[in-house]
Amino acid sequence: MVRRAAIGVSLACLIGGAAYAADEDVTPRDDEAACNQKLEASEATLRDKLGAKTLSEEDIDTINELLDKADAACTEGDMKAATKPLAKANRMLEEN
Repeated sequence: MVRRAAIGVSLACLIGGAAYAADEDVTPRDDEAACNQKLEASEATLRDKLGAKTLSEEDIDTINELLDKADAACTEGDMKAATKPLAKANRMLEEN
């Protein structure tokens, strides 16, 4: 009986600790995932525009630089820094 109680308490502690640790990591991963999804959507739009040949070489270079900046910011986990270059790249993609 004591053995079962000890096992039950041990399992409760393990599960509770894992749940607590999972809660700590949720926010940064969610921000990074959202950032990466936005970046991937912009890159997909760029690929579509490249296939349609509607962008000039200068625009392509500028958009690639903006997406590189956004990618670096996403990698660092800085969504605020990624937002500005992503918005500018998306604006340029919409205009062309």
